[in-house]
Amino acid sequence: MQQSCPRRLRHGAAIGAAVAVVAASSAFGIGATAAVADDAPTSASTTTASTTTATAPASVSATDVTTDDQPGGTAPDPTSAHPDEAVAPDEAVAPDEAVAPGEGAGGEGSADGGVAGEPTAEQRADLAFPDGTTADAPLLLEATAGDAVDRTFTATGGTGGVTYELRGAGGKPIVGDGSFENDFTLDPSTGRLSGTARLATVHDFQVVASSGSERAVEHVRLTVRPGAPVGVTFAVSASDGVGLWQVETDGTIWEQAAGQGRVRIVPEVPVFEGSSLVLAGLAVDAYGNRTTPGGEDDPYPRSTVTSTVPDDRAVWSDSGSNTVSFSGTGVRTLTVSEGGVSTSFRVDVGTATESFAFAAGTRTRVTGTAGEPFSADFPVTGAGDDLRYTLRSPEGTPYNAPDGLEVRIDPRSGTLTGSATLARTFHLSVVATGGGVEAVLPVELAVAPAAFDHFTASVRMADAGERTDTWTVEGDTVTHFRSDPAGDRVDVVPARQGDRMVVFAIPEDRFGNTPTRPVDHTITSDVASDRFGVEQSSGGTTVTFTHASRHVVTIRYEGGSLAVPFEVSPVAGPATGHAATGTLAYTGSDSSGPLAWALGLLAAGGGLLVHRLRRRRI
Repeated sequence: MQQSCPRRLRHGAAIGAAVAVVAASSAFGIGATAAVADDAPTSASTTTASTTTATAPASVSATDVTTDDQPGGTAPDPTSAHPDEAVAPDEAVAPDEAVAPGEGAGGEGSADGGVAGEPTAEQRADLAFPDGTTADAPLLLEATAGDAVDRTFTATGGTGGVTYELRGAGGKPIVGDGSFENDFTLDPSTGRLSGTARLATVHDFQVVASSGSERAVEHVRLTVRPGAPVGVTFAVSASDGVGLWQVETDGTIWEQAAGQGRVRIVPEVPVFEGSSLVLAGLAVDAYGNRTTPGGEDDPYPRSTVTSTVPDDRAVWSDSGSNTVSFSGTGVRTLTVSEGGVSTSFRVDVGTATESFAFAAGTRTRVTGTAGEPFSADFPVTGAGDDLRYTLRSPEGTPYNAPDGLEVRIDPRSGTLTGSATLARTFHLSVVATGGGVEAVLPVELAVAPAAFDHFTASVRMADAGERTDTWTVEGDTVTHFRSDPAGDRVDVVPARQGDRMVVFAIPEDRFGNTPTRPVDHTITSDVASDRFGVEQSSGGTTVTFTHASRHVVTIRYEGGSLAVPFEVSPVAGPATGHAATGTLAYTGSDSSGPLAWALGLLAAGGGLLVHRLRRRRI
């Protein structure tokens, strides 16, 4: 019986560029997949129980026991009790203890523990499929793409109703491209498998029957052959690598773009005089299955190309493609033949003009400021009426802007617009496409921080050793970080008399971006005895507390300020520290200032980074 297995493939599926077609051809081939062994179903057996109340000894066959009349009376029953072992009258079974009808062998209380009215274990048949298949010897079915498949798998035996399900080879769930489950369905109550075969391949699967606690497996291998060829589908690429098209078996031409796939249908493939086209394709059936698989020495069958312009020339390559060069301008029809079928499409050879490219001087770096709109234009030369623009990532995929950036490009004018709240440099590509030709321009979008808005402070203890305590101050909020990444809210930064604390002042714009250049600021204290200095390793400002009390250190810049509260507790003995300065003004005039600034930001980043990211998510 010829069966078929379906798979929904797009009619005349795109094979892609020449290399893509070569790779895809293996997918069109037929290959056997290895099945995984499963437990073989047990054979069905049926045993009939005796209906007598006493069985003959094992050494006595059924023919050895008879009830025929003998001289002198009936022959004694070899299974009856000996006269000396006869049951006394008072030991007879009481009427209410008599065996009810149907409670013979196998009834309740019998040796085999059966239930009244139900078949015994010896009377039941094991659940099984009649074919007796195994993973190594499956049931073999065949079909041709387009055939209807209709087969019922029936298991017999079991303890009740039987249900059916499909599984993959080895009993695993059916996985893969989804073709099998899309093309076939199994009725769980009847075991009927139905559908239409579409994908030319080998399907290894199982039909699993269940009845009560019993289970039986039918191992099946369905081989689907390609159908009759209907035409040739092939990829067309320009010799300069900037144009790509896909021609279906009916001659429909799809223009394609990297990272976008099929873009639109065009009436002909445009090409300029002096250039050439590379064609690579295969004969396929109505479902896109390859119909002429090649051998090991020649995996890709030779195709031929003819043109309605006699002077056009096609050269076959052993890589599996034809290169067509053109003589003169104008529209011509090319016909690709392979495997007994052919497909034709139109090519328009135009006069060579200015090459399609981005105009000279087009800027590749666009600058902007956080919170402000930006724009840029990307003109091209040699464009036709079908010019359009898109954005891609540097990897060639459609561009997805990260959080903090909004950017778009007008598909017709090529004007890039947007805004950002995140100050950083973004990398993307502007892509212009026209006439099947593509131009790509890598672009840097550099967003600078907005104007200074406020300070955020980070505080740690100098000479803390292995201690990692850090405090951040933002507005009126003081957060302590140590082991908990989320931090704990506190009222003040704790310190002891004589401690030296390091304060990092982090300027930010209204979006939380840190300026790339130092901001001149002043740090003062409301306790005159506090001593200020600079930590050379990080560039942070040190404050030494000689007096035990509440201290407020204030950071000021351009009319803005931030108060950092400290609670200094007393300790025994005199306080130690550096020489007092009263205030410390960071002006940036010191040549080491920028380096110290950078080191300070780096050292402060550990605590602030977690805090700021957490704040931005709120």
